[in-house]
Amino acid sequence: MEEIEQLVERFEGLKEGERSEVASILKKYAEGEIGLEEVHYTLLDDGLIPMPSRCTMYHKPEHNPDAEDALRSLIREKIQGR
Repeated sequence: MEEIEQLVERFEGLKEGERSEVASILKKYAEGEIGLEEVHYTLLDDGLIPMPSRCTMYHKPEHNPDAEDALRSLIREKIQGR
């Protein structure tokens, strides 16, 4: 989720084409059309968030509805409200 939050925070600094693509993906997430894992992998596949280092291993974080609600609110505030 951190990578997605960072992307939202630097949204205005993206190129126009990237902003359009990111906005489309994140709006789907904010509206509940796609889940967190799908949005994460889509952003990775499209090169919109950095690929994690190979030597870095992360465990899958536990589902945290409050954190996801906060992320959706941030997306609505920063991206949908523009």
